[in-house]
Amino acid sequence: MHEPYFKNIQKDILSFKEYLEKHNMTIDKTNKMFLDLILDILEYFGTENPDKLDELCEYNILTMRKEFENVIYKTSVSEKVEAILLTFFLRIAKEMDVKYKKIENESLSKLYSLINSKDYKLPSYIKSQKVFALDAMPENIRRMLSLK
Repeated sequence: MHEPYFKNIQKDILSFKEYLEKHNMTIDKTNKMFLDLILDILEYFGTENPDKLDELCEYNILTMRKEFENVIYKTSVSEKVEAILLTFFLRIAKEMDVKYKKIENESLSKLYSLINSKDYKLPSYIKSQKVFALDAMPENIRRMLSLK
């Protein structure tokens, strides 16, 4: 693994979680449900063993850390912010699924199921990321693992 990632960022993740909790703009039950999942997942990333998280999320740390950091280090709670978080979390859930055949965290697992269900109309940004996460990313992760 590369340099530790989560160890240095966990307190910032928890600070952002608090900010998002106070300043979010939920407008309906679906928004609230996704917001609650985002908050739970942020709590998980802010409190879980950082070395374990580095291993579980290795591919997405390499490929999406800048987008994640752009969210947690800014004080914005727009729909785009939530879309970036949902995308990052969906991709991490898929990474866990590919590497370990199991999604480690209950909220990540629930998010994965919801985004894959037919019941929700997803924004196009998430839809295209969903296609990438489910189709192209698993092969990329397997290739990364084989090169270790």
